[in-house]
Amino acid sequence: MTEYTEQEVLDIVSKFENKDERNKIICAMIGHSKIIDTFFGYIRCARCETLLGDALTGVFDGSKYVIVGHNCSQCKDNYKDLTWKDLLFAPYPFTKEEDE
Repeated sequence: MTEYTEQEVLDIVSKFENKDERNKIICAMIGHSKIIDTFFGYIRCARCETLLGDALTGVFDGSKYVIVGHNCSQCKDNYKDLTWKDLLFAPYPFTKEEDE
């Protein structure tokens, strides 16, 4: 996999007006974000919404991820370890009330 800088990624995706298309290209270039959404045990990348796995069978290890909407100490600790590759165009996972 080619290593891109943040500026290189931004230069490439600046040509895309469609947010969904842009986010899928970003994930294809640098990998999926460690910010995830969950729904009935299914795990999706919060940036591009691609299905990454499921927790129904206990196969997905979410110990290094940040779950959108969680306010647990593990998610907050994991958030501190994220890089630009995880944060670029991914949603902020915590609400203002949770930050206080």
